[in-house]
Amino acid sequence: MNLQESIALIKSFSPKGLSLSKSEDNSRRIVLEQETACSFPPELKEYIDKVCPLEALYFNGVGNPVEIIPKSELSWVMDGYNVNPETKEPITTWDDAWFLIAIEGGEPVIVKLDQQDHSSTVYSAMHGDGTWDFFPIADSIGQFLVCAAALEHAMNFPGIDDPLDDDFNLVGDAAKWLFPFIKKHAESYYDEWVSVFENFEDA
Repeated sequence: MNLQESIALIKSFSPKGLSLSKSEDNSRRIVLEQETACSFPPELKEYIDKVCPLEALYFNGVGNPVEIIPKSELSWVMDGYNVNPETKEPITTWDDAWFLIAIEGGEPVIVKLDQQDHSSTVYSAMHGDGTWDFFPIADSIGQFLVCAAALEHAMNFPGIDDPLDDDFNLVGDAAKWLFPFIKKHAESYYDEWVSVFENFEDA
């Protein structure tokens, strides 16, 4: 699934898809590439130029929201990740090839600039013992956006006041929609996206 297909899919169930296709402007990406004399991977280039929102965008799923960093705030200076926000000293445990595109409850969501494939694998991490332990959560930026948007849609599913029961099962039409949708579109990352629900294995 390429980026444009993913945005069209998001628009089919979420109005937030409109925020992901408001402007085509490559100036921010060019500045970022020139600042470090690098060339971004193909999907990241397209994402910054054509898809990245102009303002912070939040997908409110389960727990902490996924914050999509707006185009104007994409930067090589990532406070709390590669720079100490108080001392402004560099944090050496951050790899220069990790580029931050989103944040979930303080946990970074990145693509790796040294992976120059057509699609950019998306990674997340919990902060370990002074290091970051990244693991893949999507095969592409498009897949990542679709899954984040789908979780929000399930948690605000039309006609359902409370999509979770007391045992943290996703219920009713929300479950009937989300689990097959994520199986189809997240593929091997199904567990990563829906294991928060107790009944995810029943689908």
